[in-house]
Amino acid sequence: MDQINNNQAPMEEGISLTDLFKIIWANWTIVFLVTLWVAVIGILYTFVIVEPKYTAEATVSIEVEINETTTSDQSALSISQNLVNTVKAFAMTDLVLDAVIAEIPSLSNMTSAQLASKITISTVTSVPIIDISVEDESAILAQAIANKLIDKMVEKSDNYLLIKDRIKPIDYAKQPSVPSSPNKLLNIVISVLIGGILSLGIVFVKELFNNKFKSAEEMEKYLSINVIASVPGTVKERKLVD
Repeated sequence: MDQINNNQAPMEEGISLTDLFKIIWANWTIVFLVTLWVAVIGILYTFVIVEPKYTAEATVSIEVEINETTTSDQSALSISQNLVNTVKAFAMTDLVLDAVIAEIPSLSNMTSAQLASKITISTVTSVPIIDISVEDESAILAQAIANKLIDKMVEKSDNYLLIKDRIKPIDYAKQPSVPSSPNKLLNIVISVLIGGILSLGIVFVKELFNNKFKSAEEMEKYLSINVIASVPGTVKERKLVD
């Protein structure tokens, strides 16, 4: 009984860090080739397949004049801050977006929902300033949409007393010269990481299903026996000798 327990004990030992490095080093060609191929696929996707997009950025502010209703700069600023979310929502209404589509011929077949997917509107806390970003495959079209959106926001706001004459353009969009996406360096790094992880997974799965002993030391470790002698060379080499 003691002998059986002794034989089973080594099987319960976990794999060591040294063993992991040995496995990786023994299969370095698999790790290298898989990582290389995944990286090449990522590079081809980034530089050849995916179409670059450009982002045009513009800025508007919300200004409330001081009059008999607002008696100080602080109260005017407070009202402007409270109107930020209203103006943001107003900019993305069909009323404004359809007006933009009507003014730009290349958008004639686009719906307001499709146009809205190209537009991002953001704000800074406690500041009555709205940043408008438009992303498109065409740098010229991205600029045109951003600037036309500002014009239509100002124009259509005349029908709404709450925001009438309070939307003021600060910066109109300039034509972007450099694509905003894809991030080429990031895509390459991610491809290399994915390739490395995938290759290691292949190596460890390969080792998991490999139940052969690779050395006399492994036989002694897992079978608790003393190896007296071993025949050098691989099976293939021994067959050649025979």
